[in-house]
Amino acid sequence: MAKELIIMPNWLGDCVLALSVIHRKITMQNAEVALLVHPPLADLCGRLSGLPVIPFTRKTWGEYRETLSKVNKERFETLYVLPPSFSSGLFSFLTRIRKRRGIASDGRASLLTQALPRTLRDASRHLTYEYAMVLETDFVPPEYWQGVKLDKPETHAGRVVFCPGSKYGPAKRWKGFPKLAELLVEKEIVVLGDGGDADAAEPIETVAPDRVINLCGETSLAEAARIISSAKVVVANDSGLMHLAGYVGAPVVGIFGSTSPAWTRPLGGRVKIAHVKMGCSPCFKRTCKHRHLECLAKITPDSVAGLVHQLVPERS
Repeated sequence: MAKELIIMPNWLGDCVLALSVIHRKITMQNAEVALLVHPPLADLCGRLSGLPVIPFTRKTWGEYRETLSKVNKERFETLYVLPPSFSSGLFSFLTRIRKRRGIASDGRASLLTQALPRTLRDASRHLTYEYAMVLETDFVPPEYWQGVKLDKPETHAGRVVFCPGSKYGPAKRWKGFPKLAELLVEKEIVVLGDGGDADAAEPIETVAPDRVINLCGETSLAEAARIISSAKVVVANDSGLMHLAGYVGAPVVGIFGSTSPAWTRPLGGRVKIAHVKMGCSPCFKRTCKHRHLECLAKITPDSVAGLVHQLVPERS
């Protein structure tokens, strides 16, 4: 069986979407696969996939050479390059792996042995299609994903989970979470995110201190995944935690502003999308060039609460 290495995306959301395609690939093809992963995501990827993981350490030239050495010792026959960056293409070239397959973006066509057309990166269809084509496996629409099972956490199981952050920028951060917490009067809520999401979490905790537990900055990604997997429903901005929720099979309300659910809809069949189409969206910008963020402002807490109750009726 040929050994294959996959360079994973650096963003949590993209990485999780890629894992769903890889799961399908190894199920259908019985492939022997290892993952080259950005160090902050390495532990989570290993836990979610059960596959061998090589952390892609590269802060210094010494670390870069060490990673290259680890890859070469494994004698991989195929290298799939999922990130569209020049740097990932250059690394693939330096491995001298015989087959190097990825999109011919960012001037790296000559670094790959199988350079796929740049038009494959198309925001009008789901990102997992692109990954399936690079990985030489069948595309299955994201709504058919069944989720992976994780052990239930000892605490916080069965709550509504809010994920009010997004590392990408303000154009993906909806401001309606505090009002939504007031509207979901019958729900116990856990707020998840990293330490940088504290400003977004504090107003949520303030409006309902008896029902809200703020865990921003207090969990690892693996711990967050377990809490999310046991949630009644997850309400999240288009973010890594939103995609993690879809991957572990939780019901998800995904909130989209400057980005497009056609491209990065969460995985799974129990998904509702809060999205208002504007003339300027999707712009895929981190900040709003018009300075109004109406694509987010027009998404009302009442409408999001309605989507939550569609997934989790009040009587539950």
